Amino acid sequence: MGGAVSADPGYMLSWYNPAQLPFLRERRASFGGGYRTLGRAEAWASCDFRVPPRVGMGASFVYRGDPSISGLYDGYYNNGEVVEERALTPAAWTAFSAKIGVGYLAARRLSFGGSVSINYQSLPTTPTPEGTIENASATSIGAVDVAAVYKAAPNLTLSASIKNLMSHNAWQYAIYDEYSQAIDEIIPPVFVLSSSHKTTLSERELIWGADAALFLIDGEGNYLGGPEAVVAAGAAWKFSEAITLRAGIADIELSSETAESFSPRITFGFSYNLPKMCKGAVFNYAIMTDRIWAGVDQQADITVSF
Repeated sequence: MGGAVSADPGYMLSWYNPAQLPFLRERRASFGGGYRTLGRAEAWASCDFRVPPRVGMGASFVYRGDPSISGLYDGYYNNGEVVEERALTPAAWTAFSAKIGVGYLAARRLSFGGSVSINYQSLPTTPTPEGTIENASATSIGAVDVAAVYKAAPNLTLSASIKNLMSHNAWQYAIYDEYSQAIDEIIPPVFVLSSSHKTTLSERELIWGADAALFLIDGEGNYLGGPEAVVAAGAAWKFSEAITLRAGIADIELSSETAESFSPRITFGFSYNLPKMCKGAVFNYAIMTDRIWAGVDQQADITVSF
């Protein structure tokens, strides 16, 4: 659905929208992975559950990285010309995030939720005289997401959330065993407005979803001068009792500076029920173009409700 799932996610509620946790009617677990253009990989797992009568809880874990970045070179330059160049050993990029979420049902149609995250990153930064690359790492604890969900009608869900509150990374780069000044990277907060509308097509359930992520400050904490938005929209149609088809468009940037660089991502996918394998199990698969249309990203996962 192009990533437009924030209002009513099918799984990883503690990651996408903790305010949806108290609306769960069963426990839900998921695990999966993905392969992206240029060798990047992803893996994730989550478990969400309801604590009657008004509370929901969950935890989500996400890995992103590239275990082998090859084709790297180090060189010495003189007046813009390469004087000497040498090949470096492959490097790795790693990012890991964990979120613990809690939601509270304030009324029949209204809920609030929040999550706290732990983030770790390791990036290759500094070539060594031996031809290897040293990594710089950063760990942050305490970034907060807050969200609210309102069931405006049985077939319409509205949500508003703020993500990445108080999120930052403190980096310190090493240059030939000498440490440079630490750099404090601010992760800009994101304001997300989303909706999910259920209707029918050919007498079968059709779900429309839309997300709008709004940015007001940059990575240095400065006001952008006006809001910038990234929009996603998509649909899921229940083709049969076992198969649901999905399609969407993601990363539609809305700002004066990006009007000439329109490059959204297109997604297609499906879900297939697996009752013979496990009651409540669903297999999900999706394929998506990347931002520069240089290849495709793929992901697959299994969700179990019990």
